[in-house]
Amino acid sequence: MREKVEIIAEVGSNHGFDLDLARKYIVAAEKQGADVVKFQSIRKEKLFSQKILKDGKVVDNPIWSQVSNLDFPEEWHQKLKKCADDVEIEFMSTPFYLEAVDVLETVGVKRYKIASGDVTFVPLLEKVGRTGKPVILSTGACSIGDVENALQILNATGVGEIILLHCVVSYPPQWEEMNLKAIATLKTEFGLPVGISDHSPGSLVPIAAVAIGASVIEKHVTFDRLLPGPDHPFAMTMNEFGDMVQQVRLLEQALGTGEKVPTEDELNRQHRMRRGVYDPNTLKPTVGSTGIWLRPEHSKL
Repeated sequence: MREKVEIIAEVGSNHGFDLDLARKYIVAAEKQGADVVKFQSIRKEKLFSQKILKDGKVVDNPIWSQVSNLDFPEEWHQKLKKCADDVEIEFMSTPFYLEAVDVLETVGVKRYKIASGDVTFVPLLEKVGRTGKPVILSTGACSIGDVENALQILNATGVGEIILLHCVVSYPPQWEEMNLKAIATLKTEFGLPVGISDHSPGSLVPIAAVAIGASVIEKHVTFDRLLPGPDHPFAMTMNEFGDMVQQVRLLEQALGTGEKVPTEDELNRQHRMRRGVYDPNTLKPTVGSTGIWLRPEHSKL
């Protein structure tokens, strides 16, 4: 029996620097069937430079003024972890700076998500690995070699179980960029569970990923795609997310075990659908009849 696919509702920065809104995302994610609700532990001064070099001159970084609502205050972590515990959904947050790992350890997260952009950020890999907790590692914009190097660092530091996520870091990606067959490649290459972090429109890619063996689905969620912020336009609305969860759960049932045997209902129908010798009074197979029609020379009837 295959294990249940884990579904992560990625809030990211869509909280818009509003603690009450962040809480509402947690409650809504649980209501729509998510297993995990995830945020991003960001401090913009740890992630973006205020100045950049342009045309040989040092100028203000235009992104700096656009990310004022991305910060995830450290004091929020405990409050949102409690909210998640209250509604019985796992709280997770991706650390984007080293000290965020300390904050998340204090809060008591079960595991860590490492973003695609930090696959080569060795100090973060080492610090997360030393917690000994499980890690979900996104692999957007990575080669097999990049993933191998990151895994070597994590394993050397004593990390727990690792799940890889296939990912395309375009927002949204083109369909021809998705390369869903890479899920099987990652499984074969590393012998680890593999899921997908998806930024494509709708639920086609997550559903297809589950069908070919993905064990984790991560999708961004929003209450309104027209809200200001970088992640809202390609996120799923909460109703869309809930529909996707239902489809995944139905698909899990439909995928079954892979063992080719008749179902109980099929066994009950065999005598109605197969040719054979039947008692005209009862319409049941006669003694010795199996419902298999054989050539005369092979029949014992």
